[in-house]
Amino acid sequence: MILRRLTVLCLMLLLLGTPAAYSQFAQARGMEIVDGSGKPILIRGVNMANWLLLEGYLWGFGGITQYMTEVEAMAADLMGPTQANAFWHAYRQNFVSEQDVHRIHQDGFNVIRVPLHSKFFQTDDAEGFQLIDQLSQWSRKEHIYLILVLQGGVGGITGEASDDGPGYPWLLKDAGAQQETAAAWQRIARHYRNDPTILGYDLLNEPMLWSGYSYLDSLLEPEYRRLTATIREVDTNHILILQPPRGHFNVFGKPFDRNTVYSFHSYSATPREAFLRPYLDFRERYQVPLLFAEIYTESAPEWVGAHAHLAEQHDIGWIIWPYKRMLGDTTAPFTFPSPPAWRSIITFAHTSRTDRDIRDKNAVRPEQKVIDEIFKELLDDEKDAHITEHPEILLELPGISAH
Repeated sequence: MILRRLTVLCLMLLLLGTPAAYSQFAQARGMEIVDGSGKPILIRGVNMANWLLLEGYLWGFGGITQYMTEVEAMAADLMGPTQANAFWHAYRQNFVSEQDVHRIHQDGFNVIRVPLHSKFFQTDDAEGFQLIDQLSQWSRKEHIYLILVLQGGVGGITGEASDDGPGYPWLLKDAGAQQETAAAWQRIARHYRNDPTILGYDLLNEPMLWSGYSYLDSLLEPEYRRLTATIREVDTNHILILQPPRGHFNVFGKPFDRNTVYSFHSYSATPREAFLRPYLDFRERYQVPLLFAEIYTESAPEWVGAHAHLAEQHDIGWIIWPYKRMLGDTTAPFTFPSPPAWRSIITFAHTSRTDRDIRDKNAVRPEQKVIDEIFKELLDDEKDAHITEHPEILLELPGISAH
């Protein structure tokens, strides 16, 4: 209770020193997203990937170490459960700093989109709330909005590793998964209902990512309706953001909530008018705002920039994926170095952990002192002091600079 009162007091003090537009809630108004004073917001943002939702590919892993649960299990295998838990806690504490938020603002971005795993938000004082509360305070000082997206721990929605689910979109069929996801969203919405730094809630990430799940498309909008009703019981202030399956807006009917934005992603599309046309038609038909919520920066910089410029030509905000990652085979706008022996961890991550292959696994397992040193170095490498900016990506983006 004391912690909650201190958090509210800090928020009030920050509000007193913040421009009025940032002290009121962003809203969907017609085909625009507007701030508290009614001024349109052109979103230029970054995705804080691999922080509260781990993805194996961002570590250079593949095969059997793709899901967050698998990444955590591999770390426990290498370090033991107690040391691994301590590592992950320190990793989450180190990954985002006030200096990161300042850099994001300084370079010209105005939104941070944060993928979340529901397991960090199981109680009102859970670690996830503490971390987002801190990020919100830093962001408010820099006049940056946050978008929260519940990506993991939702019982399956994508049908692949990024949701840390069972590998099938069970959320659309399993009543228990639906109840757990609704409960998680209600806890999050209740906690942040009075925080105008939060621009909105992105309800589900990349539903039914593969065309093989298209027979489930008709079940998505009913699930969005259930989640919306649950959130609106405790929070009528914030924008809700809805993503379609595989970018197909034709599964959506008339908007059912007045404060809703519709979003889409691109990881391989050709940046041209034909790509945007279905989204523009949907916007005009229903007079709703659009958001280009993920542009994959691990593609060619010119491709990334072309997408962002195309979006702005049509008054659509955009967000790049990811903000930062460990330097590897592909890059990002911001990178941090990998420990010198990280390749040995990648090799281990690709090795089967069944009994039949136990000798092969042990053969590639680094010595314990090497393992401990690698993960110790990683906790230092991920800090702001070791970040490298990549102007070859940043300067392709409209309105963005590099420092």
